[in-house]
Formats: sequence, structure tokens, C-alpha cells
Amino acid sequence: MDLVSVQGLIDNVRAMMSSDTATLLLLDETGRVLEPAASAGLGRRWRGAPHVRVGSGFAGKVAEDRRPTFVNEVNEGSVLNPILREAGVQRLLGVPVFGRNGLLGVLHVGSLGAREFTLDDAERLEGAAAEIGARLSDRTEDDAHLAALVLQRSLLPAAPPTIDGLDVAVRYLPAEGDLGGDWYDVFTLPNGKTGFVMGDVEGHGLRAAIVMGRLRSALRAYALDHDDPAEVVQRLDRKLCYFESEISATVVYAVTEPPFDQVVICSAGHPAPLIARAGRTAADPADIQTGLLLGLEPEGQRQSEKIVLEPGTALAFFTDGLVERRGGPDRHPDQYGERLELVRQAFSAGHNAETICSRIISVGLGDESVEDDVALVVVRRPL
Repeated sequence: MDLVSVQGLIDNVRAMMSSDTATLLLLDETGRVLEPAASAGLGRRWRGAPHVRVGSGFAGKVAEDRRPTFVNEVNEGSVLNPILREAGVQRLLGVPVFGRNGLLGVLHVGSLGAREFTLDDAERLEGAAAEIGARLSDRTEDDAHLAALVLQRSLLPAAPPTIDGLDVAVRYLPAEGDLGGDWYDVFTLPNGKTGFVMGDVEGHGLRAAIVMGRLRSALRAYALDHDDPAEVVQRLDRKLCYFESEISATVVYAVTEPPFDQVVICSAGHPAPLIARAGRTAADPADIQTGLLLGLEPEGQRQSEKIVLEPGTALAFFTDGLVERRGGPDRHPDQYGERLELVRQAFSAGHNAETICSRIISVGLGDESVEDDVALVVVRRPL
């Protein structure tokens, strides 16, 4: 079952339940985090919804308790998702979604009015959840689009590791069509340092996803042996040139360590991360050299640069799908700059990382379809 089919099922659930919203969240590969998969009634704002840990908030409690759950007062304490609150949802009913091998996710519906969901509503929603679980369990593995999506879901962590002293959140939105090779990574190293990666492999489909997986694994291996991001990126470039010579990619790799007062970074043709500082109303692109993309010069030299990270400062690493749109008769040349400006204005260091991610996705994508993969990592050093 592809994403279009899942969306159709959620549209049907909303109609069947006569609800204002309907949303499906699926467990990630670890089984500990719920990711938004499809929604109806919220436009495309739902794409910026936070990832929810099992046991946290409304959806997390449904997953943990594995039974229908009612919310008759939507607020920050009962519902973690700011998009539901901002949309004016007042009542929620959620049920677990089960597949052949256990829990798959959570299905919930919402009302903008004072409607009280009943036990009969819960029984009907459970029936819809059972159908969705069966359909998800029956999906075939010989579909290239699905195979690429499954590969990406297995490689891109929905929940980054917990890092004392940093607030980190991530988002990944696959294109509504053929998948690309966007990826991000967050990992801790034996020496106590933390690495952040954002990359984009040329092309689309299963091929790009496979190369993405190889580059991700290679970068992790090089990071174990080399502290300097420039050395890691240079070795990754040689690997791509000699073993994947028909394809190119961009990547930015950053390393920081306690007390996290600076970030050492190297970019290979990738957009510079945005940096938001406490007390400022808008973010700015980090002042770093972007360098040549990977796959052009196997022996080219790379350079690392330093970014100061004061308390209250946040960095946003992203792929160009966030701010770039494909050309068309109604598209003008400077739309990249306009989209980037919207994101800059929406990016405030005064919020936590999850809220920053939601706001950036909401503003950067608006209510438009996702034409290219979008990956986003926000790193914030709390005050």
C-alpha cells in the first residue's frame, strides 16, 4: 500500500465518522515513536506534526494503553500536537491500529465543536483501524516505491538520541510521488562528541535511496576514526567518486561536544544551516563555505569551519525540498529566496526544538504538495 492509498483510507475514515479531522500515526522502526503518516481535515499542516513517544501525550497514551481513549478538553497538557490545538480541535477519540505482528500505530478523529464521542463511535473507529491494519499488513514488498520508503524509514531515525545539554528534533517528509535520496543522521561517538548530518543524493527512486543508505553507513564509519568533519567529508567524496561514479550528492556534517559552545562543520555543496540566536526575531544562514558537492573531485581538499553556539542558540539543517519548488508557468525565479525568507522569519530560538520543526515545516511548505523530499534537523542549546 502506498501513501496515496493510505490517504484515501483516512479520507474515508473522516467521512464515515462525520468528524472534522482524522489522522493516522505509525510506529517507527524502533517501536517507540509515532510518526504522522496521513491526515484529513487539517490541510497539509499536519506534515509538521511532532513525533510522539509512546506513553507521551494523547496519541502516545493510546499506543501505550492499546485501547480507545477520549479527550474532552484539548490543551497543552492533554495533546502534544500544536497543529491540532491551533486548528481549534476540541474533542478527540483515538484507537490503536494492529497488524499481524502487533501494534502498528494510532488512528484518531477530532471535532472542532462540542461533540461528545461515544462508545459506539469508538467501536466504529476500531473497525476502521482493523481494516487499515490489515491493508498495511498485506502491502507487497516488490513495489519499488514502497521498497524505497521502507528503506528510508529504516535508516532515518524518527527520534534522535537523547543528548544531555542539547534539544534536538527531526522531520522527514517523502515526496508525494517518486522518492528521493534525502537523509539526515544524528549520532553520538565514543569520544563523547555528537555528529549531525544532512545530505541529498542526486535523483529519485530506489536507486537514490540505496546510495543514500551506503553514504550514511560510510560517513558513520569514517566519523568513528576521524574527528575533523572535513576529513570525513573528503573520504566520503572519494568513496562516492570511485564506487558510485555516476551519481553526485551534497552533504553537511557537523560535530559538537560538551559544553556545546561551538560546532565544527564542513559542507559539500549543501545549503548552509540556519542559525537563530536568543533575542533575535529571525534566523540567518550560517557564515560557512558550501564547497563542491560530492562526486566531482575525489582528491579535492575540504575545510572545516567553526560556529559559535551561545546558550539559547538554535541551528536548523535542511534539504532544499523545504524551500525549493519545481519550475512551472506560474513560478518565478526568486521563489527559493522568498521561501527561505519565510522560513527565516518563522525560525525563533525562543521555542523548543519540536515546536521549531513544526513551525518551519508549516511555513516552508504551507498547504502545497511535497514535490521533493524534505529533511529537517533542529539543534538547540537551551538557556
